[in-house]
Amino acid sequence: MNRFAVRSIPLLVMLSNAVLAQDAQRVQEITVVGVRDTHTVVTDDKMVAPPDTAQLLRKMPGANINKNGELTGIAQYRGMYGDRIRVSVNGAQISGAGPNAMDSPLHYAPVAILESLTINRGIASVSSGQETIGGYVQAQTYSGEYGGSGDFEFKGRTYFGAQSVNSGTVASGFFSLANRNHIIRSFVMTEQADDTEFPGGRIIPSEYERDRFDLGYSFRSGDHEFTLDFARNNTGDAGTASLPMDIHSVDSDLFRSSYTWEGRDTTVRAKFSFADNEHWMTNYHLRQPPQDNMMTTGAMRYRRNWAVSENMGFGLEAEQFVDNGSWKYGIDANLTDHRSIITNPNAPPFYISNFNDVNRDVLGVYLERSISLSDATGLDAGVRVNRVNMDSELVSANLNPMNMPSGMPAMMNLMASQLADRFNTSDLDQTDTNLDWFLRFSIEGGYDTTWYVGAARKTRSPSYQERYLWIPLEATGGLADGKTYVGDPNLDPEVSHEIELGFDREAGGYNIYPRIFYREVTDFIQGTPSSDMLVVNFAQMMANMGMGLPDPLQYNNVDASFYGFDLESDFALGDRFTLRAIASIVRGTRDDINDNLYRIAPDNMVLSLDYQGSNWVGTFESVIYANQNRVSQTNIEQKTDGYTIFNLTGRINLSPDLEIGVGIENLFDKEYEDHLAGYNRAYNPDIPLRYRMPGLGRNFYGRLMWYF
Repeated sequence: MNRFAVRSIPLLVMLSNAVLAQDAQRVQEITVVGVRDTHTVVTDDKMVAPPDTAQLLRKMPGANINKNGELTGIAQYRGMYGDRIRVSVNGAQISGAGPNAMDSPLHYAPVAILESLTINRGIASVSSGQETIGGYVQAQTYSGEYGGSGDFEFKGRTYFGAQSVNSGTVASGFFSLANRNHIIRSFVMTEQADDTEFPGGRIIPSEYERDRFDLGYSFRSGDHEFTLDFARNNTGDAGTASLPMDIHSVDSDLFRSSYTWEGRDTTVRAKFSFADNEHWMTNYHLRQPPQDNMMTTGAMRYRRNWAVSENMGFGLEAEQFVDNGSWKYGIDANLTDHRSIITNPNAPPFYISNFNDVNRDVLGVYLERSISLSDATGLDAGVRVNRVNMDSELVSANLNPMNMPSGMPAMMNLMASQLADRFNTSDLDQTDTNLDWFLRFSIEGGYDTTWYVGAARKTRSPSYQERYLWIPLEATGGLADGKTYVGDPNLDPEVSHEIELGFDREAGGYNIYPRIFYREVTDFIQGTPSSDMLVVNFAQMMANMGMGLPDPLQYNNVDASFYGFDLESDFALGDRFTLRAIASIVRGTRDDINDNLYRIAPDNMVLSLDYQGSNWVGTFESVIYANQNRVSQTNIEQKTDGYTIFNLTGRINLSPDLEIGVGIENLFDKEYEDHLAGYNRAYNPDIPLRYRMPGLGRNFYGRLMWYF
């Protein structure tokens, strides 16, 4: 990690000197022809019941969520998900500790402390992040506001919420002491819930508990602003029935700082972040423990996994304003380290060194230009180069804790040793140099309409799981298909070429923003049936023991395509009523064989009717999902039927500082299957093993917010 930081210091100094040397007069007003390229949900303006911030993506065009648990939502956008979506929390990238994404990035931005969630529609700019092949999502928690004078004022916001579907409760408090130059802030939050209900019973386990504490400081003077924030996030027992284990704990320390200088024609932004995450998970403490079978005792199949990640990031960016637009250039880095060890509490000598000091370090530089070509045309363009270096220490395992001379444990231990030896002697030190670029052209075409066309080349190097998963396991970044996988250190980076077309029409009380897109990905990383007999035989023996499925997959480079359509629109029906619609259609296909890609969202639409009263707001909402028959044969994906559910919400301001909101989700208690919710992996009398997880039942919920 240190060599990236050392090599970056001269570049940072040179960039700082260059931008600080600017002395021209700042352009006070710049008009750049553009289009609506983001969609933001402001938490205070929307009634939301779930604790998982990722659920808010379902209210955004093109976006959705792969749900593996109530606190384990993985962002999906236009068919891509997981590490292909760049997620920032308060400007910082967080690499979770869990190799199965139990603590996905939005896990670290709970709804009760969230100010807003924003998704970049379509092609993300190169300044948005290092690897935005699938999109860019930004979560922003409350940070407070400066005062209007030199006197300090004490302000705050309290949030209390409850829901019936799992007897869940949440309470949070934001407190700030601020004047015109200083903000001292703190946050506290606690939330918990029991197992979640659906029309046919309960999802066991799906309980959760999480506590959060934040402390921060901001200072501004003249052209300078500096912030410093620390957060402690502690997640306790949390069920993830779609995965082979449940969360026992996730203990995280998050640190970030930023500095902004606004000169006369240049703005400089610097940021630094660090995250230290420790994660414990088991297959026995929340769900029914493994039972005896003909091959082995249940006690020998107990598993406990300890995983940690350390993540450091920094960035330096300068934005220079000129007469016809702006220049933006910068450097950024994200340096991560992962470790994971699987043990058996009933047999201490048993262990699998799953990931051993795996490094994934990314250093990037970029240049971006925004320009008005004329009064009616605009152009945004940028180029980025990322240098990705990955490496792993040697691995090992002991699957024969009783040191038996023969039998299945001895045979599996021998195969594990052969797999480890083969991995350890391969070329683990891998370096990729990846080039990204994007172009976005817009033109005002009359009739209150702006037309838009965009094109891009985006890249992504393999995740640490895809490169360094050396033994057949389900540590797959939350794929949750029940299959075991092995990685390949020699995987090539993914390369996507994309084009997008659309327009924005804003005509008084009627607004519509449609987009169509096509993306072709070469060297797309996908699990394909393994032909390695050592891997196949090992996975078969695990399946015979009741752990996992036979016929493992190995990560390989294939070719794939994504295409579709999404839109958002609203129409004012007089002074009080507004009709809103969000629609999303996406297709994901393999180009090398005749198959669909796994876990692609079905066609869906959200229709909402809002009523604005004098001091209250009401919304009636219908959520419509089509059948999903385009499923992956490779991943043995099950088809799902379409469904429609109805929701009601209402918010009333009892005073300028006090709001009460209530809502009902799934008003008619519709029984349905959520295509993106994975398959049941835990014993449950109400849901058969490996059956699709159900959608949630009728849920009454409410919240109270008090500002002071």
